[in-house]
Amino acid sequence: MNFLGKAFPKRFCIVFCLLASIAYVPILVGIPSNGLFASMERVWHDLSFTLQGDSLKGGDERLILVAVDDETVGKHGFPLPRIAYAKALDKLREYGAKTVIFDVLFLEKREGDAELAAASKRHGHVVHLYIATVLPGAPEGAPPKIEMPAPLIRASARLLGCPIITDHLDDDGHIRLFSLFNKNLTDPLNPNLGVTSMAAAALAVYLDKPLEEIAKLGEDGLASVLNYRKPKEWPRHEVNPVPGDTVYSPYRMISLMDLLSGRLSDAQKKALKGSLVIIGSTSTGYYDHYPTPFTSIAPGAEYILNMADNALNGDALRATSRLWVLLLVLVAAWLPYFLLRFLPPAAGAATVAALLAGAGFGSIHLMSRGTMILPVAPGLTMIVSFLVLTVHKVLTEGAEKQLIKAKFGQFVSPEIVEELANDPEKAKLGAQKREMTVLFLDIAHFTTISEKMGPEALMEFLNKYLSALSSVMLDRRGTIDKYIGDCIMAFWNAPLENKAHARDAVLSALHCQQAIAELNKNLDPGLPEIPAIRIGINTGQMNVGFTGTERKLAYTVIGDEVNLASRLEGANKFFGSSIIISEATFQGAKDAVEARYLGRARVVGKETPVPVYEPLAEKGRLAGAWPKALPVWEKGVKAFYDKQYEEALARFTEFLGLMPKDGPGELYQNISRDYAALPPDDWDQVFNLTAK
Repeated sequence: MNFLGKAFPKRFCIVFCLLASIAYVPILVGIPSNGLFASMERVWHDLSFTLQGDSLKGGDERLILVAVDDETVGKHGFPLPRIAYAKALDKLREYGAKTVIFDVLFLEKREGDAELAAASKRHGHVVHLYIATVLPGAPEGAPPKIEMPAPLIRASARLLGCPIITDHLDDDGHIRLFSLFNKNLTDPLNPNLGVTSMAAAALAVYLDKPLEEIAKLGEDGLASVLNYRKPKEWPRHEVNPVPGDTVYSPYRMISLMDLLSGRLSDAQKKALKGSLVIIGSTSTGYYDHYPTPFTSIAPGAEYILNMADNALNGDALRATSRLWVLLLVLVAAWLPYFLLRFLPPAAGAATVAALLAGAGFGSIHLMSRGTMILPVAPGLTMIVSFLVLTVHKVLTEGAEKQLIKAKFGQFVSPEIVEELANDPEKAKLGAQKREMTVLFLDIAHFTTISEKMGPEALMEFLNKYLSALSSVMLDRRGTIDKYIGDCIMAFWNAPLENKAHARDAVLSALHCQQAIAELNKNLDPGLPEIPAIRIGINTGQMNVGFTGTERKLAYTVIGDEVNLASRLEGANKFFGSSIIISEATFQGAKDAVEARYLGRARVVGKETPVPVYEPLAEKGRLAGAWPKALPVWEKGVKAFYDKQYEEALARFTEFLGLMPKDGPGELYQNISRDYAALPPDDWDQVFNLTAK
């Protein structure tokens, strides 16, 4: 990772998001999705029906299942005599059932065929079952094996239909799609339409329309998504019902035994009038069954009714295009990338959770309105993308925090280090040019002091004083640049932005004076007193950044304005002052400090003179004689630069009476005395300093 780059490295994140984006592409182009998203999509698909609750539509009341149940089999045996089915047909015709489908195979000739065929003709709207099977090992496109019902029964049917339920059987045994026609198989009965489902044949008979029109109800024969109906409990026998003896189905279920015996309730009789009835087995061990979202076992006849229901009401679910799903996957893959760039992980996680919940509820709502869009692929993509990017961010930011602490721990206060570590974006470590304030501090007469001390005592002395003074600067958000012997170089407004950098630097200088006074009061035995410190401060445009080699880096400032601060520190020797600040620094700090004007100085290496000031105290905290002395000083300076040297001499003499041994006061008193005796002819009122 490039430490001088962004805090949140892009390369890994971008590559990962690209990979996550294309994870759905194989499914888009038709590669089977088993094992990728399919299993979870199927679970969510089924769950979406149960979560709709009362809003889920119930079964069409015109569709009825006449069940060959356990009681019917117990009385008539299995398979039932075909004469029993003939009697059932006559009963259904008597009650006004409009169309009857037989989900029962009558392949072989048997006793009762004539009676069943006659009953079918009497009814006139009967659909019988035939089988179209693709033989194992048959080449693709080979015609299916067709098994027709017994000749008499075939001839009596208005139409024939094939179950084709298993054509859409998923790996988990569920059926979620349906086709009214299987166009992939050629059927000699309907060569232009393909194999006709029982549901399609039933609708053609029920609606009295040709099969070609029925094909249009099922999206022109393409596979549709089955819109399951909400099941309800029905009493197994509506006449003299037994409490608790119920069946669970979206469609009214009538026992074939009750139908044959005429033991039907008025509600059942009313429901049969104008109905579409399917006769199929629900007897244990004698029927094909499949799981639904609501139960682990449902008879195949119920699926046929569900198909007919969807086509009849035109509300089969519309599956969303895979292109839309791919678009959502793309959004889901990249959204965590942007969330983690602008939000902390906890807020990002809450946002992702809210989006996932919204996607789930939105999916269920859309399904209730007829559109199926499964949020599993986008949801999983978002979760995986967020987790991976979060872990990556935590790991890289953890390393980056350690690096920041290692880099800045020696320069700035622990509080600033922690702030930088918590928000690495603030640590913009590339070379920058910005307005900053720089300070140079030197111990007066250090050479003389050091000559009187041994090496260990000298190091102890330096460490004690430099530690105390550095702490003052760090406490005011300063950055220690370097130590040069007894000199401290520090700057403000980097690495963290500090708009009050001039003020904090000047206040640090004043507090350093207080720290020296406190240290001198509590000297350890053997350590000398520091007579004074000299400080120079300047504000201006400077270059800041890391310099050095890979083995040793220094975070430092360079530029002409830095050199000026160094020269101002040396200018204290000329003026006899303790702290000198430039005009730019004074303008940034004047609301926080009391200061006096020292004049204009032309330092070594600078052609342009600089107005300089000496800070005296924090605003409103002048101590001792200063409240009286400062106005006198200002009058003296004004008189001096108005060339009223005798008046200036009088004022500076008065000032020194209040502030004896003040260095700048003595300087101006002496110059005023000289100029009062012999005024200069061509002085430009600038002090030219020849020493650094």
